[in-house]
Amino acid sequence: MSGRLFLFLKLKRLLPNIFLHLTGVPLRYTPAGEKCVGFQFRSSSKEAMTSIFQEDKGLNKIYSICIDMNAIWRPTPNHDIGIDGQIEFLEPGTNLSTGHIVAVQSKSGPSYFANQDQNYIKYYPKEKHRRYWKRIKLPVVLILHNPDNDLTLYTRVKPQLDKEGPLLLDLNSIFTPSVRDSMIFEIEEDYETFINKSSLDIIEGFSRIKHIREGQKEITGIDFILACTNRSQQYLELRMCRINSLFHLLSENSFIGLGNDDYDYILRNTLQLHAQRIVPDFLEEFDEMWYELHMVPEISVPLTPVGINAVEYLWENIASYLNSENYKHLNFRNIDELARNISNTAQSSSDRLDKSDRLPEEPR
Repeated sequence: MSGRLFLFLKLKRLLPNIFLHLTGVPLRYTPAGEKCVGFQFRSSSKEAMTSIFQEDKGLNKIYSICIDMNAIWRPTPNHDIGIDGQIEFLEPGTNLSTGHIVAVQSKSGPSYFANQDQNYIKYYPKEKHRRYWKRIKLPVVLILHNPDNDLTLYTRVKPQLDKEGPLLLDLNSIFTPSVRDSMIFEIEEDYETFINKSSLDIIEGFSRIKHIREGQKEITGIDFILACTNRSQQYLELRMCRINSLFHLLSENSFIGLGNDDYDYILRNTLQLHAQRIVPDFLEEFDEMWYELHMVPEISVPLTPVGINAVEYLWENIASYLNSENYKHLNFRNIDELARNISNTAQSSSDRLDKSDRLPEEPR
């Protein structure tokens, strides 16, 4: 056998595998007698490639709209099980996140628009996707794109999962940059209704964080929340001056000391803040200071909508959670006055520290 003939036969066997490796598309060799007349796509492969291109058009449409609505489109990097990506909204004109994130299931192609009536497109998800969308701890939207007429519709998923039948997409719910504000509002609603625990459950969780100070005074995470949140301006500040002000109010002496149990109390409350999603995630910054530098970081973050509701619920029901016996040496008239004093004393301590850190307007 000549070297050329051997090489030809070897390439004849290997070329389909090489092409499959490079493109992901299988080829079939079609002989005619002993002559090579070429390679053909399998019909199923043609359909697969068409489907891939259709889906890419839908994903590209989402990406384009996210740019115009000042949001990040974050596609799922590899195999997904019902979520093609996430949209994270940014503050207008900045690269700062609003904290609003929604998971997206995307479908693209005219076939998804075939089943409709005068008002709605009907989409029938697989049961495994229904189960997944119920479990995922994010709001979910379904986005359908029709490349033939460039129409893109969207709908909230979680409110529709408790009933049988298809998911309905209103023909007027067109996915454009103008729906940004309504999507953010819907994200907050879905968090409150389908994802987050109630304010009662959140505050009950903090009330179960116990800590003994001054030998016999048992405080809870409730005292921590009062000292570290600003109710009127709706933010939380993790700062040692606030914690120290709380411990000073508890103490009947002018001197206080801090031990390992006190730092454990701070850590447990910090982890609870994130577990209940009442503040945006700051654990990366916290961990660096806490574990690597062995310091309590100073972090100020806005309360999430869930956090705002939880703090309001606490203040409305403060008599059920704050143990006034721990502070009876302060001679407060009622529990509401005591709670305000804990909060105001911590805020004043933080404000004083801010002023001392500022440079004078004119050098001395």
